[in-house]
Amino acid sequence: MTDYTPEIRQKLEHYLATHDLPQGVGTEESACSIAAVNLALSGRLTDKIPDCMSDVIGQATIVLQDAMPAEMRNSARYKSWLPTAVGTGREQEQERLAVLMGWMWDTVLPQLQQLADKQGFGEEWQKMCDEKTARAAARAADAAAAYAHAAAARAAADAAARAAARAADAAARAAACAGFWTAVDPISVLERMTNLEDKQ
Repeated sequence: MTDYTPEIRQKLEHYLATHDLPQGVGTEESACSIAAVNLALSGRLTDKIPDCMSDVIGQATIVLQDAMPAEMRNSARYKSWLPTAVGTGREQEQERLAVLMGWMWDTVLPQLQQLADKQGFGEEWQKMCDEKTARAAARAADAAAAYAHAAAARAAADAAARAAARAADAAARAAACAGFWTAVDPISVLERMTNLEDKQ
C-alpha cells in the first residue's frame, strides 16, 4: 500500500488543476477521478480503488463522477474535495454507507417524484420513498417497467409521434438535468462521507 504523503497530495492537486476529468477511465492526459488518484499514487492509469481510500467513497465516486455533468465534475469544489477522499481508509465503511443510503432515499429519489407522477407510477414511487425498503423499491421498479412497456406499445402505433416525443423528451431532460444535479448535490454526499467526524 502506498502512503498518501503530502507530496503525493500535491501531485494530485496539480494534476486536477491542469487536467479535465472525463467520464470513464480516460487517458493520462484526461483521467477520471480514481485514475487521477492512482496516477498520483503509483503512476498507473487504473480505476482500481486504492487501499488507502474508503471503498464506499471510491465506488460512489466512480458512479457519481460518470453520471454528473462535466461542469460539476470539473468544478473547483469537486476538484478540491477529491484529494481529501484519498487516505480515508476503510474503518468507517458502515457509517459512510449509511450517509450514502440516506442521501439516496431522502434526496435523490424524492427529486424524481414529479417524473414518476407524470409517468403513471407516482403512488408506488412515493411508497418506496416513504418505506425505504428493497420490497418497496421492487414494486416501484415493476410499476415503472409496466409504464415503459405500455408507453412503448402506444408509441409503436405512431412512429412519427414517437420520434417527436423522443425529441421533446430529450430536450426536456437536458433542460431539467442541470436542475436535478444542483438539487441532489452529489458533491455534498461525497463531502459528508469523507468528513464523518464533522457530523459527530
